[in-house]
Amino acid sequence: MSRILFAWELGANLGHLARDLPVAEALRAEGHEIAFAVRDTRTAAQLLTPKGFAFTQSPLCVNRTRLAEPPANYAEMLAAEGWCDKDALLGHLQAWMSVIRLGCFDAVVADHAPGALVAAHILERPAISFGSGFEIPPDVEPMPGIRPWENHSTGRLLSSERKVLGHINAAVAACGGKLYERLGCMFAANAVLASFPELDHYGARGGGQYVGSIHGLDGAVTLSWPATDGPRVLAYLRPQHPTVSRVMNALGASGANAICVVPGAGREFVNCYQRDSLVIADRPVALGQLLKTADVVVCHAGIGTLAEALLAGVPLLMIPGTVEQYLAARCVESLGAGMVVGDQRDGDAFRHAVLDAGERGRLATAARRFAGNHLHREPQLAARRAATYVIDLLP
Repeated sequence: MSRILFAWELGANLGHLARDLPVAEALRAEGHEIAFAVRDTRTAAQLLTPKGFAFTQSPLCVNRTRLAEPPANYAEMLAAEGWCDKDALLGHLQAWMSVIRLGCFDAVVADHAPGALVAAHILERPAISFGSGFEIPPDVEPMPGIRPWENHSTGRLLSSERKVLGHINAAVAACGGKLYERLGCMFAANAVLASFPELDHYGARGGGQYVGSIHGLDGAVTLSWPATDGPRVLAYLRPQHPTVSRVMNALGASGANAICVVPGAGREFVNCYQRDSLVIADRPVALGQLLKTADVVVCHAGIGTLAEALLAGVPLLMIPGTVEQYLAARCVESLGAGMVVGDQRDGDAFRHAVLDAGERGRLATAARRFAGNHLHREPQLAARRAATYVIDLLP
């Protein structure tokens, strides 16, 4: 049997490991040895330790750079992570190569881990790009912009891409590896997308395998709806988001029958906002049963929450906080299954969006249409499909 490394380098919160873990379990059940290199060891301790998976800290590029403007494409994201610093990038890739060599890994599953992908390429070990879409830009030149509302020129996108590619190829050459023709070549081979074409941040693509969403956490808390009247609102929020206090006040004042999942909120937050009609959970909650009777989901447009809600036919009110979330929210809006209710919405407008049965009904029709188009796409099946792609890659 083979030794397989799951690598997570960029990004935050539970989403990466939450989708990796079921795939890792499916591979372990087939007799393969699995270990993780993770960005966040605290999250790993919460999710991986109970399942008996070993993990180590992933190598991180040490010289992050503040750009003059927000990154316009994936290349500029890498530049912001320090990939245009010759020594920092070389050290970063050599560290990843050491992780792979010392662990005697036969293959790498890279979930938002571009350094691990390049290291595997240099070592000529098979690797899979694994993610929801945003982490795996399509192999086109130039890659699509990630801030389409700013209309960045093709010249800027192409210039940034070629600059970063030059630094990567210099480091690859120094390590004895084969040069890339395009930046997109890093991700093109064996890309596995844990999502659906309609929710791909870059738009549906021909390359890459869509296996469906992998979501839900074993052992998550189960809750019941408050015994009050009003529409059933399921919210999944982050306490540090700048609009969370306004959203919580609006939900409390709306009279909605609400469950708010706010991981890491803390006791003070719970005491401030909880009431008879509004239950707050400060740790992950099992959403499946709640979604069967929910009228609307309020969230920041994390891809796992979006997919789980849409597969249950539940419409969404979205408050994106990052570029990745905004791109995902645009996908849902294009389906007609949700709407963005961001900073421009005051409390009255938000309450109206929650309480307006006609508006919810219009969005719900589109959400149910999505669910009908993806029957029998359970996350367990998606995880097994992803594991099959990994197995097919093994030497």
